[in-house]
Amino acid sequence: MTIITGMNGAGKSIVIDAIRAAFCGGDVLERDIVANQKDFLIELDMEEGDKMQHCSTSFLSLGHIKPAVPYAIQKPLLHGYTEGEKVYDWVIDYWSAKSSTDPFKISNIRQINHLNVLKGVMTGKKSHVDLVNFICQTDYLRSSEMPAERELGNFIYAKLKEIIHECLEDGTFKYVRRTDLTPVVEQNGVELSLEKLSNGNLFLLEHLVLLLCKMYSVAVLNNLPPKAITQIPGLLLIDEIATHLHPKWQKKILVIIRRFFPKLQIILTTHSPFVVASINGARIYTCVSRTGYSEICDETEQYANMPVEEILMSDAFGEVHPFNEEITRLMHRRKELIEAGEKEKAREVARRLYDINPDYFSYLRF
Repeated sequence: MTIITGMNGAGKSIVIDAIRAAFCGGDVLERDIVANQKDFLIELDMEEGDKMQHCSTSFLSLGHIKPAVPYAIQKPLLHGYTEGEKVYDWVIDYWSAKSSTDPFKISNIRQINHLNVLKGVMTGKKSHVDLVNFICQTDYLRSSEMPAERELGNFIYAKLKEIIHECLEDGTFKYVRRTDLTPVVEQNGVELSLEKLSNGNLFLLEHLVLLLCKMYSVAVLNNLPPKAITQIPGLLLIDEIATHLHPKWQKKILVIIRRFFPKLQIILTTHSPFVVASINGARIYTCVSRTGYSEICDETEQYANMPVEEILMSDAFGEVHPFNEEITRLMHRRKELIEAGEKEKAREVARRLYDINPDYFSYLRF
């Protein structure tokens, strides 16, 4: 888990975009940020199994890049392929904050083309139609007379129910209304179709379910058993993960992703201190604007196990002050003393903070 944060304009989204563009090969960067086409390079080291490859790409023309990932690896997942070519047993995905605009209605269940599912995944495209079609086909497979199909359908359907339950406040997945192919959920005792959900609920649900669909396609193309689907390794890029999400969900989203898809390497950007503080063991980097460039600093040790309020007061978040003046002053003083190596004086300040609010500052108690 790699978390990249920083002030607006510091360049954190460009890091995600560069990785995404390197995998796309020949596609455009989402934003034109290149001042000098002759002095722009994307480099990455990619490890697949026990193989390590160094890849680099330079600009061809404004906004267009050469493929950075070796063609033998890149072609199957990102540029389409024909039956009979090797399909790799890992998945990649990119979540952007952009919303889908297509309808949630389908007139018939389309057979999922597993090859097409894996095309263009790094463009961040989402489709309500694909979401509904995947749910309906899973429901259809459950009733198959063929044992292998029924087993597959039951496994994926159970995962769908778990994911949707996690994504809804006081809600659950009820059924697919087969008369008009409409997935129905229940929230706060009311049955709803998917388009009735809030943007935040739908953001979580749609991304997680469509990621499950991609893993399903990788599993089918590699003849993997149903139970292996959610264990497929891969890379997930997420730009501005907290968009649309209430702080409660900002604290939960990474835990939910890890729970359902534990083998994913995740690289994300965020402005949210709740996301930064939500998970143990993450690498945390801050983007800092310098004159003419941005610097990416490893701040893992500083932010590890730091409560949300102290993260808000850090340089990466512009020293937002969630406390009153006295507590803010003491917390700044404690930070200065720690940085100066004066541990005993820092402990004295910590004791004063604990005396003021023993419930909140219990983590400072010696």
